[in-house]
Amino acid sequence: MVGLSGMVTVALVAALGFTPAGAQPVQTPPPPVAGPPLYLIVPFGEPGDTDPVLLDSTQRFSEDLSDRGIRSAMGVPTDAVEAVSNARLSCGQYRASGILVSELRFAQTKGFNAPQFAAGFIPYVGGVISGVGALDRTSIHAQYKLFLINCWGKVVWRTITTAQKVHHGANVAAGLTDISFKAIAEAADQFAARRTQAH
Repeated sequence: MVGLSGMVTVALVAALGFTPAGAQPVQTPPPPVAGPPLYLIVPFGEPGDTDPVLLDSTQRFSEDLSDRGIRSAMGVPTDAVEAVSNARLSCGQYRASGILVSELRFAQTKGFNAPQFAAGFIPYVGGVISGVGALDRTSIHAQYKLFLINCWGKVVWRTITTAQKVHHGANVAAGLTDISFKAIAEAADQFAARRTQAH
């Protein structure tokens, strides 16, 4: 999934009151909708991505929010920077109070050494390990970043969660799905706690 540094940059620029050349001026977001807030989920992965781990993780995130009494709607796969720049339009279209953008990364290490998420990604494409084969007693790690974007297109809350396990055998997709679900559940807990503290 594309990193969110561009998204954060856009948010900071907007927060400081600057408008990049060629960009549309910041507009007033749509009025809030009465009743419990609804959050728009941007599916994990790039537009057109069919990776089963990412698809399953998106669905699990929606279910985790529902289990915690949080209303959500599934958006269309969108680049993170585009999701930020179109926040006002998306909020109006879905009558949402905010947009949830995620970044999910995986790494592997020998034992439980600290994973290098910036450079040590598992070469994982389409549900198989590319050029590596079975992972036998290899430590796999998931790092999950969750961003809440308001209807102005600003990052107003974020969290980072992790999960890990020692994976056995060739079915790496099952291992990655397992740890992604754990990291996502923790993030959903934190998001639910944030909403509770805000009221």
